Amino acid sequence: MCNILLVIINGQYIVVDGESGHGTGGGDDVGFEEVFRRHYKALCLFANTFLNDMNRAEDIVQEVFIKWIEVSRANPPASQRAYLYKMTRNACIDTRRRSAVTTVYTDSMPDNAVYFFQPESESTGVMDRLLEAVDSLPEKAKYIFISISVNGRKYQEVADEMNISKNTVKTQLARSLKLLRQRLEDL
Repeated sequence: MCNILLVIINGQYIVVDGESGHGTGGGDDVGFEEVFRRHYKALCLFANTFLNDMNRAEDIVQEVFIKWIEVSRANPPASQRAYLYKMTRNACIDTRRRSAVTTVYTDSMPDNAVYFFQPESESTGVMDRLLEAVDSLPEKAKYIFISISVNGRKYQEVADEMNISKNTVKTQLARSLKLLRQRLEDL
């Protein structure tokens, strides 16, 4: 098995072959850039639902892409998307086991997050549009939306962290949901 290093800086990546030490801008791996750009953010959010640590989630997704490159070179999976989600899920579970924390089951995730992150639950285009819509929210509104809707945090918890009232959190969440509905009404 070849050694591969994936370096990601500001959304740009470099794949370095550990045997030769040569790096590419990603163009040498057929389709890698497209798959990476399409799934990276969603996989990070998916991993974060298991770990509640976005930095660790990003690390795991990078490791998953490295493994995916190695596997895909020899025997490309039929469904890259499903394969990446399954690899990410398994890597998160392994990480939780290694850290001596009980494995997170989907029963403990908010119902909306479970549906949202099921690989079979939506087409790739829908996920892309949803991520774009969430990214287009104002920063504070986006943080509140992700904290409550994806991570399942309490209103008061988010309010205390941001030094705002609980009602402000509720209002911002309602506005975020309204904006998302407007931007995604044709789905």
